[in-house]
Amino acid sequence: MKLPFSLPLSAMLLAAGLSASEHHEVHWDYDAHGPAHWCDFSAVCKDGKAQSPIDIRTAETVSIAPNHIIKLQENVEAKSRIVDNGHAIQVDVENGGKISVEGIDYRLIQFHFHGRSEEKIDGKQYDLVAHMVHKSDSGNLLVVGVLFEEGDKANAILETVIQGVGTNGVINPGKLLPEHSDHYYHFMGSLTTPPCTENVRWYVMKEAQSATKEQIEAMRRFYDHNYRPIQPLNGRIVESI
Repeated sequence: MKLPFSLPLSAMLLAAGLSASEHHEVHWDYDAHGPAHWCDFSAVCKDGKAQSPIDIRTAETVSIAPNHIIKLQENVEAKSRIVDNGHAIQVDVENGGKISVEGIDYRLIQFHFHGRSEEKIDGKQYDLVAHMVHKSDSGNLLVVGVLFEEGDKANAILETVIQGVGTNGVINPGKLLPEHSDHYYHFMGSLTTPPCTENVRWYVMKEAQSATKEQIEAMRRFYDHNYRPIQPLNGRIVESI
């Protein structure tokens, strides 16, 4: 899951005589400043004990607690802006629906795509993943992961995103969800990019969406390796319904 983060440029060093070529703002990425170096941006990326993504081992899951079942209310026509944020293709939404759990509403603020899934299911990495990022009024985060695998059926909302980078429009986020959106895995995790903040509620849909080979290739032309390696579970419990 992507949220922006960077280290600030030091104006004092520039004033001391360093040129822009000698000292410049450093950003995390998936290459020279990739996951192995993200501790340079946030210690939590290295020291955190509830990091994402994880490999969900289905045989080790437990039945979901009733109070962790989510109520999806994403079927709305939302104003949208499709952008290339430098790390992923992202769709910023306004009034994009919400998810309710434990009496708290988490409102959809954006969804974005990774060129291969970050999370795995029994060791399987899927062809794409969309992360739907929600935020409560108190600032807590909830993310829904929607997996994609290659098939004969094109995905309409994925096509809209591919063709619409850099444009404004209207998107129904509910169409990103699979038909059987009442079956999912749940666990506590983190952002999958710096600052790797923990205490993020994660819900990963069990049913994968279909995308054509051409759609997958089109998304990967933007970003093909923007995914973080699997992180240790460290005793966390993964729930299933």
